Amino acid sequence: MVTGNIASSLVGITVRASVLHGSPRKNGNSDTLTERFLEGLQQTGPHEITHFHLNEMEISPCQGCLACSAAPEHKCRIDDDMQQVYSAYTKSDLIVWATPMYWGYLTAQMKLAQDRMEALAWEGFGDKTFAVLMTYRHHYESAANMFRRIAPHFNIDLHILECCTYDKETGKDVPIEDIPEKQREAYDLGERLGLTSSSS
Repeated sequence: MVTGNIASSLVGITVRASVLHGSPRKNGNSDTLTERFLEGLQQTGPHEITHFHLNEMEISPCQGCLACSAAPEHKCRIDDDMQQVYSAYTKSDLIVWATPMYWGYLTAQMKLAQDRMEALAWEGFGDKTFAVLMTYRHHYESAANMFRRIAPHFNIDLHILECCTYDKETGKDVPIEDIPEKQREAYDLGERLGLTSSSS
């Protein structure tokens, strides 16, 4: 977990954001897209950003025991690094889900964390803004549709940005550095969400 303050010369309220990094490779395509998003957010005021690199954390799979349904404050009975995520998540206004697609869906690291959100589904998961930043080679629709399905139920203000990093004509990967339009789109989304939060 890394916490830092992102500030600019513009005056605005503090936005608390938690960034869930689903890629096992740091500084790859999804992380670069996230950096551009946070740069845009940075222009709208002082913000508190907490990063979780899920691949480096000890997070066990959800056991489906539903102990959280009856536990005080719906606390998950598994005492691992997910407790850090719970604490930051519930305090955050903005949740950034940053992940590549593996086999057309969330990475195993991201899926572990998402499944463990069951403990917050009873209380604390909803009434957030989600920025879902996905990089992919062939498919992303299943993951995007999952977020679209749950958003209305939990009163989520959902924003999805997808970026294809594969050229189907040449059969070669395209580094995100060569896709400036998507980097700009991520920057603009971050700036827009920051301005919305600052004016609300």
